[in-house]
Amino acid sequence: MNTTVKRNSPTIRQEEIIDRTLELVRESGLGGLTTRKIAERVGFTEAALFRHYRTKQTLLLGLMDRLEAMLVAPIRAIADDEALSFPERLEGMVRHHTKVVREYDSLPILLLAEASASGDPVLVDRMRLVFRHYLSLLEGVAEEGQARGELTNSVRPDCMALLLLGAPAALAIRHRLLPDETAEDRFEADLIPFLMTTIDSREGRTT
Repeated sequence: MNTTVKRNSPTIRQEEIIDRTLELVRESGLGGLTTRKIAERVGFTEAALFRHYRTKQTLLLGLMDRLEAMLVAPIRAIADDEALSFPERLEGMVRHHTKVVREYDSLPILLLAEASASGDPVLVDRMRLVFRHYLSLLEGVAEEGQARGELTNSVRPDCMALLLLGAPAALAIRHRLLPDETAEDRFEADLIPFLMTTIDSREGRTT
């Protein structure tokens, strides 16, 4: 299943700007992010920055494209991996989301909050598209797993997808507000296997 909208590839300089923007977001969130700070981090003037990204909106859209590349593209590869069982695919997808949350300081939830708070319909639609892609991949794997008898619960695939999306999203909120590496380690060691046991109730399944 491939629902990604094809976009123009960013230039090397645009990639560098997004890299530096990510650094700033990880350090202090999106609330205080300004084009002046980004330009200073890159070593540009603001005028030079605007030659690569005409507005702050287009820069944030570039950041959302990066999020899709980091989050959705690898998850699609896991979803399509026929060497894995369907429960293993779902677990791999959740673990990858968790990895992105921890490595990029809750970037998905930060961008979602920024888009929602801005009221900018372009940013909101872009985030909606990213998460629609993600949910459709989770739903697709869950639905096919049930159809093939590898997932034996009766939970609707769309509900299962929300559950599996929600756990890493909750971790992202905690990571940002109450950072605790030990608790996050427990999430990976204990809660993810518990989730997978819950959605795959076959007797004898190991985690």
